[in-house]
Amino acid sequence: MENVNIENEHKIISALQWHQKGLDFADALHLAGSLQADKFASFDKKLIKKAAGLNVSITLLEP
Repeated sequence: MENVNIENEHKIISALQWHQKGLDFADALHLAGSLQADKFASFDKKLIKKAAGLNVSITLLEP
């Protein structure tokens, strides 16, 4: 679309690819937004398990 500008296009593309592989889209966006961080922490064990299959480093925080 000619009137649409995407900020951080590579992050959106990563999120869409991860969503196609089964990651929740909102989780994929959060994860893609953290790509430049050393670690991404989450209490969501399902997200951590799925992201591990994508070779993305996530730290689990125990409640």
